[in-house]
Amino acid sequence: MAAYDRAAELRALDATFSGVRGLVAAGATHVPRIFRVPDHHREPSSQEPPPPSTSVPVIDLGGADRATVVAAVRWAAAEWGFFQVTGHGVPPESMAAAVGAVRAFHEADGGEGSEKARLYSREPVKAVKYQCNFDLHQSPVANWRDTFYIRMAPDPPDADELPETCR
Repeated sequence: MAAYDRAAELRALDATFSGVRGLVAAGATHVPRIFRVPDHHREPSSQEPPPPSTSVPVIDLGGADRATVVAAVRWAAAEWGFFQVTGHGVPPESMAAAVGAVRAFHEADGGEGSEKARLYSREPVKAVKYQCNFDLHQSPVANWRDTFYIRMAPDPPDADELPETCR
């Protein structure tokens, strides 16, 4: 069996400027090794895992006092790592438009000359960037995800820094 060069596989993924979506679009027939947990990293389980919950925590900002909301956020962040927020006042049409714009960006082709290539970066200071795993070169196993990142505070980026679909 040939020696495995993880660093080369990571560099090759980054060089596509396409991330996980690009692997799928290119017709990948197996999950690349960089995304698989090595056997020596797996912890043996002596018990059955708990049944999965099917409801993402929902936190209503408009219906409760501050202390209740803070407690709900604390619980959801600790137990789930994420949650859905309602009662924030953002119109459903605006939310749908934002989701549609980001979906269109992610579903677009990547590679040289694309919007994804223009935005593909590992530079922490960039306010707008696209990448496959922010910790790709540090984590022992890559996550099967691509990220479109926009830092809005304290100074939002100029419109021309955003992908065309997201302006």
